[in-house]
Amino acid sequence: MDLVLFLKDRLEFAKYFYSNASEPFTKIVAAIENEEPPFVPEYDESGEPFYLQEWQDAKTGLESVGLTALSMVASSLQLFLNDWVYFRHERWRDEKYKRKNTKGWFHAYRKIFEIVGLDIENCPADLDLIEQAVLARNRGQHPEVLTILQTTHSKTDLEKYPSPYFVSEADQKVISFDDGELSWWLSPNVYVDEIKLEAVIAEVEKLCQWLEVER
Repeated sequence: MDLVLFLKDRLEFAKYFYSNASEPFTKIVAAIENEEPPFVPEYDESGEPFYLQEWQDAKTGLESVGLTALSMVASSLQLFLNDWVYFRHERWRDEKYKRKNTKGWFHAYRKIFEIVGLDIENCPADLDLIEQAVLARNRGQHPEVLTILQTTHSKTDLEKYPSPYFVSEADQKVISFDDGELSWWLSPNVYVDEIKLEAVIAEVEKLCQWLEVER
């Protein structure tokens, strides 16, 4: 079975989904910021920004689309790794490998790589970026606060990755340095745009292609 072929099909759909699902939200944001119909401001002396709620909803919609697409990528990787372990190793051996780990399923598979004799240090993929994608996906799948629609990075995730990849340019500016160490005033939102999505997809493909070559 060509596992990489099926993986790529799923990853291509994730990109297709993001491109099409994000378009209406992108148009709303642009129309409001450029004061285009139907978001043309009316005369008002209150000083309050026009269409603020609509703008915030559209931005949250964009973040939600990015999280959903990222979840597709993480799930596709997990499905690939599950099948890779079964078809390339378990099927021919009288052994069953654990798919769970206290640090998460990605660490469980990294442990399996070691058990079957792979030197993960030789892998050309950025495994830290892939792990950040998995962690971000987990945050999106398991929200903690009823009153907030946005998904934020957890404290433990920021401690492990103090310069997270999945944040917006605006959130990257809301940082401070404490004794030379990067710290956050507030937990930044998990942010996935087309560039970030394609970057992690490229790393997932590298990992899976390498696994097939090294098996």
